[in-house]
Amino acid sequence: MATPVEPDALSYTAKDWLKYGSVAEPSTREKMIMLAIEDIIRVGPADFNAFRVCDRIDIKHPMVNYYFGNRDGLLAEATWWAYREWSQNVRNSMRNAPADPEKRLRAFITEETKWAEHMGGMYLLLQYPLASAGSHVIVSEKYGKNMQDIFDFHLALLATTIIDLRSGKVSSLDYDENSVPSASLLLHPAEVVASGHVAWMTHGLASWSTGQHTATRQMSTRGIKGLTVEMARSSYVDQIIKVARGK
Repeated sequence: MATPVEPDALSYTAKDWLKYGSVAEPSTREKMIMLAIEDIIRVGPADFNAFRVCDRIDIKHPMVNYYFGNRDGLLAEATWWAYREWSQNVRNSMRNAPADPEKRLRAFITEETKWAEHMGGMYLLLQYPLASAGSHVIVSEKYGKNMQDIFDFHLALLATTIIDLRSGKVSSLDYDENSVPSASLLLHPAEVVASGHVAWMTHGLASWSTGQHTATRQMSTRGIKGLTVEMARSSYVDQIIKVARGK
């Protein structure tokens, strides 16, 4: 099936660019990264076309090599860009929620799912960066340590929230990946383990919500015994909260 014709990105405004990050007036390099993300969302990482990115902003194809080395380099930078945006979305969802551990946890699950729906194939590429062996190597070499630190920070946010949920406290979430309270979290091994369970369960729900799972893609229209997507999500979120509570 032919790839849908893209609109001319020369007409993009700040509103269009802000769909993929916090840069309203991106440079040429940043535009290429965000258009790569948009292309991956539309056609998936396997069919991503770096030259199509150039055509959409009317620049020469060799600019891919100039800025990124090759197609794999552009894929790698798109992955790192999206990973940072995912991270910011996670922390904002929990910090902006009411100061209540269950509400914080539900906000995290809800926003993670919404972000996955928005990013589609790009979300899956973040979790399983194997569409291109070359780009995976670049990401690992350039950003592997940073990505691990960010992931550990997210687990710490979840662990802190789970400790609060089980103890009735409301803790501050004002630390970042460079100031994770590791020592105090180690005093709560059960909650730290539970944070991993919650993260994986949420990841599963979010991945399913991208609409890329062939077996269940039409579930809402088939009406399987009255089961709808929203009912399934709501039930699964309740199960995640139970795991967080230790039930």
